[in-house]
Amino acid sequence: MEQQVNLYQPILGAEKRLFSARAIGIGLLLLGACLGGLGGFAAWRTGRVERAVAQLERDQVRQLARTEQAGAAMRPTLSVADLDRQAKDLAAEIAARQRALDVVQRGVTTPGSSFAARLEALARRQPEGIWLREIVVGSGDGRLALQGRTIDARLVPAYLAALAEERALDGVRFDTLTMRRAKEEEAPAALVFALGAPGLSFPTLELRK
Repeated sequence: MEQQVNLYQPILGAEKRLFSARAIGIGLLLLGACLGGLGGFAAWRTGRVERAVAQLERDQVRQLARTEQAGAAMRPTLSVADLDRQAKDLAAEIAARQRALDVVQRGVTTPGSSFAARLEALARRQPEGIWLREIVVGSGDGRLALQGRTIDARLVPAYLAALAEERALDGVRFDTLTMRRAKEEEAPAALVFALGAPGLSFPTLELRK
């Protein structure tokens, strides 16, 4: 009895494959897509963190700048001596203004010779060709001093006569009259004059009697 075995039958020669080439290719594509997605997410997240850190640094810089400005504003730039001197000067200025206000208030209580009445009288008697540069009014009656300029020296006597007719200036006494020729820089004035009262003068002027 003989038995033949065909070793070339297809069932014996077939190669067993676990995955096909197509399945492997699809798997590789899916793996690459997943890796790409993870990489993109990681890059987006990293950029977001970097932007947040940069914004935090800018906020800190601005906060430090504001802190330095506040500290500089709180630190005095002057010494204690300078501040004390400024305080004394300010107190003296306030006292001087208060004294001037007291003078005005005391003058207003007497309508005939009040501070405002004297100024109104000077304004009414202001002729063409004469203008006043300084006016000093004392606290007492009759205390008034003037300094002005004119284009013609002959206008001064007429001006004084006009002032003598003002009732608001009754009792005003001028004890000095000084005049000088005007300087070139004082043009168009031809003459500078000053009327002084007892205790009132213009120390800054260089006048000749």
